[in-house]
Amino acid sequence: MNRRPLFAFLICTVFLSSGVFAAEKIYRCEVLSDAHIKNNGELVIVQDSPRVGQEFTVIRKTGEVIGDVMDTLIKPRVIASGSESNSYKVIWIQKSAGKNGAFVDYLSIEEFAKGGKKPFGFFSGGLLLSGICE
Repeated sequence: MNRRPLFAFLICTVFLSSGVFAAEKIYRCEVLSDAHIKNNGELVIVQDSPRVGQEFTVIRKTGEVIGDVMDTLIKPRVIASGSESNSYKVIWIQKSAGKNGAFVDYLSIEEFAKGGKKPFGFFSGGLLLSGICE
């Protein structure tokens, strides 16, 4: 029995079942720019990036990211849930293969921004993605 259609149906049902659920429980985000930091410290915008225009979803309670924009990120930690004066913030910390090393990824969504569109920044090493979440 192929369970993929059933799984996809269940996921869609969960996300589409309530406008209130969508507004309060998740962020739907779109990447508007892709950049990286060069060795000399300058920020370079990636022209014709395949990430620009891609979308992802963030489950606010857990910080889990759904979508193929970012590499697989495991064990998210919500460090700030966002408010009228503070951003929503999630970090991911993964050990590197080297001794005492770590990879840290960081997502910040400006929950306090006026209106329905909230700017975001995602940082992973020298990578910076930015865009809008609703």
